[in-house]
Amino acid sequence: MADTRISKIQVRQGNFSDLPVLDPGEFGYAKDVRRLFIGNDTVNVGTGNGALTQFTVPIALSEPNILTVFVDGVAVNAADYSISGTTLTFSSAPTGVITVGFNSEIEIDRDITLPAQVQLAANAVNSDTGFQIDTTLYNAIVMDYTLQSTNGVRIGQIRFATDTSASTTTIDDQYTETGVVNVTFSVDIGTPNTMKLQYTDYDNLISKFKYTYQTWNTN
Repeated sequence: MADTRISKIQVRQGNFSDLPVLDPGEFGYAKDVRRLFIGNDTVNVGTGNGALTQFTVPIALSEPNILTVFVDGVAVNAADYSISGTTLTFSSAPTGVITVGFNSEIEIDRDITLPAQVQLAANAVNSDTGFQIDTTLYNAIVMDYTLQSTNGVRIGQIRFATDTSASTTTIDDQYTETGVVNVTFSVDIGTPNTMKLQYTDYDNLISKFKYTYQTWNTN
C-alpha cells in the first residue's frame, strides 16, 4: 500500500516594513497590511564607469514596492543611493553593471479592507494625523474616510498629491456630514521624501478618524 503524505506549503510572511526583495517567483505576504507580492528577475539599468552618478531606471520600475540596487551583483547600501521618479542617483560614481531588484504586488480580490483608526486630538493646528508616505515611491493618494465627533459624522474622500520636482502640493476634500464637523485637512512636505496628511480642529473636540487609501506614482 502506498504511503500518503500531506504537505503544507507556506509563503514567506511578516510585516510590510520587513518585506525583502523576493527571489524570482517567490511569494511574500505582508500580514499587517494584507498585501501579497511576488519577486521578479533583476533588471539592467546600465554600467557604471566610475564617473557618472545618475542613471535612468526603466519607467515601469520607477514605482516598485521594494527596490534594491546592485552593482556587479552586490547589493548597494540604501544610504548610498536615492531614487526620484526614474532617476537613480549614487552618492559616489559606481563601477560595474547596475541592476535593480523589485517585487510586484498581486491584487487580492474580494478581501475585506479593514480601515485604519486614529483619534484626532482637540484644538490641534496643522498637526499630524499619523498618515504619511515615502514620496520616492508614491506621490498621489486617494483616501476614503469617516470622521466622527459629538457634532456629527462626516463621510468623504480626500485626494492629495505632491509634485516632487516643484515641491508643491494639492489637496481636495469632498464630503457629506450629518452635522458640522469643523476639521480641515492639509498636506505637509517639510520632511525630505515624505508627504504627511495633517489636520486643524476648529471645534475643540476629539474626533475619530477612520480611513482606507490607494497610492500610486504619477511619474
